[in-house]
Amino acid sequence: MSTNSKSTELKPQGDLVFALDIGTRTVVGILGEYIDDKLYLQDYISVPHPKRAMVDGQVEDIKQVAKIVAQVKSQMEEKNGVKLTKVSIAAAGRALKTCQVTMEFDISDREALTEDMVKSMEIETIQKAQAELDKTDTGRTIFYCVGHSVISYKLDDYKIISLEGHKGEKAAIELVAAFLPNIVVEGLYSVMDINELEVTSLTLEPIAAMNVIVPPEIRLINIALIDIGAGTSDIAIAKNGSVVAYAMATTAGDEITEEIIRTYLVDFNTAEMIKQSCSNGESEIEYRDILGNNHKVLTSEIAEMITPAVETLADTICNAIKEANGTSPAAVFLVGGGSLIEGLTPLVADKLGIDETRVAIGGGDFLKNVDERGAKLGAEYVTPLGIAVTSMLNQGYDFSVITVNDSKVRVFDTKQLSVYEALTIAGYKSHEIMGRSGRSLTYTLNGVRKTVKGGAMTPAEVYVNERPASIMTKVTQGDRIRITPAMSGQNATAKLSDILGYERFNDGTITFGGETFSIGLKATVNGEIKDPDYQIQPLDNIETSGLVTLGDLLRVLDAGLEGVEYRIGDELIDENYVLGDGDEINAFDSYGNIIGTTEMDEVPETSADEDEITVPESPVIPQAPASGNAIPFNGAGITVEVNGENVVLPPRNGDYILLDLLNNINIDPAVPNSEIVLEINGVPANFSSYLSDGDRAVIKVQERMGS
Repeated sequence: MSTNSKSTELKPQGDLVFALDIGTRTVVGILGEYIDDKLYLQDYISVPHPKRAMVDGQVEDIKQVAKIVAQVKSQMEEKNGVKLTKVSIAAAGRALKTCQVTMEFDISDREALTEDMVKSMEIETIQKAQAELDKTDTGRTIFYCVGHSVISYKLDDYKIISLEGHKGEKAAIELVAAFLPNIVVEGLYSVMDINELEVTSLTLEPIAAMNVIVPPEIRLINIALIDIGAGTSDIAIAKNGSVVAYAMATTAGDEITEEIIRTYLVDFNTAEMIKQSCSNGESEIEYRDILGNNHKVLTSEIAEMITPAVETLADTICNAIKEANGTSPAAVFLVGGGSLIEGLTPLVADKLGIDETRVAIGGGDFLKNVDERGAKLGAEYVTPLGIAVTSMLNQGYDFSVITVNDSKVRVFDTKQLSVYEALTIAGYKSHEIMGRSGRSLTYTLNGVRKTVKGGAMTPAEVYVNERPASIMTKVTQGDRIRITPAMSGQNATAKLSDILGYERFNDGTITFGGETFSIGLKATVNGEIKDPDYQIQPLDNIETSGLVTLGDLLRVLDAGLEGVEYRIGDELIDENYVLGDGDEINAFDSYGNIIGTTEMDEVPETSADEDEITVPESPVIPQAPASGNAIPFNGAGITVEVNGENVVLPPRNGDYILLDLLNNINIDPAVPNSEIVLEINGVPANFSSYLSDGDRAVIKVQERMGS
């Protein structure tokens, strides 16, 4: 029978709960149904990884892990005649971060609090924890909430077991939230995607175990639960009626396995077999080493050999417990496959300084809210059973899926996202989202500081669900973002010829009053003569000299204009006349008589052999025309007051909009729980609002009302 025909005969999953515990060594599947607040076990399967595809609880080889999950799913479907499409999963605490926060709510205008209201308040408190974590974490890693526990509820400053159904003036929620890097959970979701399984719940492994070993009614006792897997040891602490802390250690069962590998020269799977045989009560073990030699060894000898490694594991676990709890707890539950390691229980009791009877391996005898239907499951099945129960208690989390330019972006539903944040998660860089103006070029010309503005950027075009949006628009499950990335402006560049307008002036010689003078514009940059094609560098100091106009010549000769006419032939010229090679200039007094240079005061000597005349003061250099490719000397666009400071926008063809100001201010639009305020002349605006010369603009980020 083909697979397709077989799958058509399978019944829908319906309300059956399918839970997967994807561990470092095995993948465990649980199938059950939830009736009257209890999980009734229907089936369970455990399939080991044939090779190391998981490291410290994190998926490293997605295809290999997906293959094992496919085996578990297929076997479960065939045995139970059910097509599995939904799954609940849990993550180990690799790189776990926790945050404890309290948030108050004004409930004076509300009727009795409903379950949905309380849930919404919890979500807001988790979002506050997320914001606190985002502030303290300076790296680029994105963290998602994968579990939380309410430490206490308060109503009008009095502790209360539950807020539901109550009225009052104010409510407060104190909780601890657990966060993992997106790389940890993305690996799990990728495995589920390959197997066409929709994740309906994600939680943290110790939270799952807590829900079936240490239910709320016994959390008044200070209890530590440690889920010891192959790669990680995950810890949860309960006291005063709630779970108050989470922790983890990367020391776990694999450390014991690796010690066996080194001592007995066996491969990983053989070492695992030797380790498990020690816990099964066998007196002697046969094995084959990597060189093909067969051996027999007493389990007592193995136990003695691994004792230092087991002590190290116990030390690590107990130190993590004390750090999270502040002291030794009253009792400890060990769960997970690693809890079965020979000799671990008494070592934990000894290092915590508590009686050995207060350290227990949590198996089927300790399960709460679970009916095994005759199956006697050990400690390695506690977490997968807990994953199923946690999903039924609606304490797990799920991804929201947002589409960005046809690519799916997944984020947890506890994290409110702006378009900016969603685009960042999707891999867009800030300059693609915000754009940036080109860098300005600043230099000094004849002692005056000058700036050539960089090119204006082209803003991004953003649409949410095909409607124009801003980068601060909030997005949610199912939204579709379409973006045409921003184009950054070109960095400002200029040559000497661009700012000095060499083409308007001439080189050569002229005669005046019988004397010969060299003409032409000269420029030095940082004390060195440079050609007109020299590319100006930031902070260059440019000085000009030479004779380019009649006014320059008259200043050199200390000659005046009053009562004197200057002519070239019959043409009357003024001080702005640009000198040309070969010009013969004559000066005439009011009687029409020619005045010679000898009749002028203190005429400096010069000759045609001199390369240039250095003038006492730099000549006035007319600016290059603001057309073509020339960059104006003092280009002026419009001046706008932004947040109390004047900003000059460069000349451009077309209108100015508020977005043009974004690169002239310093704001962070990605601050959590904030909103951006835009105004022009006191009136609310948006980034596409037009600007005029003299406008007063406001662009600032402020805390969102009600946060």
